[in-house]
Amino acid sequence: MTDSDSVPAKSSHLYLSPHFDDAILSCGGVIARQTAAGERVVIANICAAAPDLSALSPFARFQHDRWLDQHPDADLPTLRRAEDAAACAALGAEAVALSELDCIYRRNAAGEWLYASEEALWGQVHPDDDATALAAALEDLRDDLAPVAIYAPLAVGGHVDHQRVRAIAEGWVQEGWPVYFYEDYPYVEQVENLWQALNRPAPGQWLRLPQPLEPEHVRAKIAAIAHYASQNVVLFDQDMPARVQAQLARTGAPGLAEVVWKISVAAPTLDNAKISG
Repeated sequence: MTDSDSVPAKSSHLYLSPHFDDAILSCGGVIARQTAAGERVVIANICAAAPDLSALSPFARFQHDRWLDQHPDADLPTLRRAEDAAACAALGAEAVALSELDCIYRRNAAGEWLYASEEALWGQVHPDDDATALAAALEDLRDDLAPVAIYAPLAVGGHVDHQRVRAIAEGWVQEGWPVYFYEDYPYVEQVENLWQALNRPAPGQWLRLPQPLEPEHVRAKIAAIAHYASQNVVLFDQDMPARVQAQLARTGAPGLAEVVWKISVAAPTLDNAKISG
């Protein structure tokens, strides 16, 4: 990271990716830089469990129709795993699949869908959405890997799956783990989304850490993102490479960079006036 956050060669890095594409969309350039330097990168795909396709909510069926626009006869869970495997292979990263369901498939004990609308995806985490088992699974993975750095979503945009992972990672910060929070792309293209994420309660002060990239890292990121065809049809028009390049230029001006944020627990509350960078 910065000089004070430097890590030795061949270190292990753990990325917490709420969905199959989030880590590479947000950190693909840094991942490319790390693997090119011979370091180990493990991406934990969290909402990777296959749902019961015979019992989907109307909202989940709507989402499937969007994602399968170009592959109407494909099995969506199999397709998304294959897309992610290709993207990770392109960057030289390892993928680990957890057994958490995506929020659109989760129900409470009464069988009610927890997130059955577009508005629900970007709202408050449902009170019945217990993350105890998820936290335990992530802790087991973290302890087995003993990474020198952990990367979690800042939850820019407010997706509920991202919020849950951020909350778990914030707890790790307080335990002394080296956690960095990445700017969720493409939601960070809207700067107000970033400020909303930074203004949510946090256990300390936010420090901004730009991560400079070389053109080859950017090319590798764009090539990896291209493998997520089912998601790109929703996230982008035909201008994915140009949009990615433009965002990296905005955050890294005058160069190219992705940005991660670190919580300094020396400060008890978030103070926007003291955000560095």
